[in-house]
Amino acid sequence: MRDVRKPRLRVLSLVRLFSGLKAGLAAGTWVPAGVPAIYNLLEGFGADPDIEPLTVFTVKEPDARFASVRRQTLPRIGDTVIVPYRTWLGRRRSRPNSALTEIDSAARILSIAARFRPDIVYATYANILPAALLARLGHRGVVLRLMGVVPHHRQIAGGALPLFRWQFRSKFAHVVCSEDGSDPAAILPKLLAPETPWSVRLNGCDAAAPSEQEVHAVRAQYGLGARPVVVFLGRLESYKGSMDFIEAALALLRSVPDGADILVVGDGPLRGEMEARVAAAGQSARVHFAGAMPHADVARLVGAADIYVSTNMYGNLSNANLEALAAGTCMVIPTSDAAVPLDTVTDRLIPADVALRYDRARMPASLGDALCKLVSSPAEIASRRAASAALAKRLIRPWTQSVADDIGLLKSLASRHGAAHVAHSRA
Repeated sequence: MRDVRKPRLRVLSLVRLFSGLKAGLAAGTWVPAGVPAIYNLLEGFGADPDIEPLTVFTVKEPDARFASVRRQTLPRIGDTVIVPYRTWLGRRRSRPNSALTEIDSAARILSIAARFRPDIVYATYANILPAALLARLGHRGVVLRLMGVVPHHRQIAGGALPLFRWQFRSKFAHVVCSEDGSDPAAILPKLLAPETPWSVRLNGCDAAAPSEQEVHAVRAQYGLGARPVVVFLGRLESYKGSMDFIEAALALLRSVPDGADILVVGDGPLRGEMEARVAAAGQSARVHFAGAMPHADVARLVGAADIYVSTNMYGNLSNANLEALAAGTCMVIPTSDAAVPLDTVTDRLIPADVALRYDRARMPASLGDALCKLVSSPAEIASRRAASAALAKRLIRPWTQSVADDIGLLKSLASRHGAAHVAHSRA
């Protein structure tokens, strides 16, 4: 009998080559770190028998490991193409090279799409140019994925940067945005064409509260005693608030000299300066620098802490903060700013009995005050930890469910349109 199996849905994913994906792809394998919203979805595409995936990774900065176009088939995600960054004008001319790279990448992606003939194009924001071109050329299955909104997006929404505004106002089939605390629901209507359907939702999270044995093992590994442990997680850069955190931690240790142990997880250009500041204050025995590490080990360290501090001024429903919530930590986060707006949804989802807020306009003093208040009250730490764990059970979904929702949306769009190039109907 003739094989009448249903054709598979062809999905072309356009993804920036994030730093957490580079090491694996350079070695010709798939060992993702970071960007779980993206790598979990790519793996979901690869595992779905109804989907034929092709992923294009675009390199956005000079990297000798990816100097030419590379095609390879990877475990769990299938066929891939890596499109390189171009340095035709010399390495010192970064801005014109970046512009040429965007044009070159877009041209290559349009060529790949012409050959692959995808039913759905799923593009992260770093590839909005080829996504917009495909949508404007008539493809009605282009989905744009945002990881939240940033100041650059707010500028565009306010009428600046007309080229980017033109791209955002293309006829996308759908725009999906993470609710990371940046309040995207207030910004997306100003960014997108009026007829573009969009949705905002929390990312998934698979973290869980650690066992007592795991907590004891981590504390023993870093020489942490019975004092409350305060953890800071992130890349050690200025915009991440790393130095503000160190100043607040040192203020805490000046006020309560034996009150806490501080654990800094991550690496970056400010690490040397931060360690020097700690040493000059004579607090090297209380402030521990764990460095960068695999995601599973990061989750263990966060789970072993009592207090988790976020200095994220762009939104506090990020992956790291959701994992801290799921681990049952006492969270310390900045106040919201309704004028921007920022973290107003965070205020609604994470109540005051779970997370202690400090004044974002008075860093680092306000954070230091909040930490002093907590370490002086073990009962409050315990109460907030219990409230975090209870909230996580109600609020957070596993990544499998988040991925299933995304795949369901793409299949619905493909079914609605019947094929990639039929007329778009408003959702």
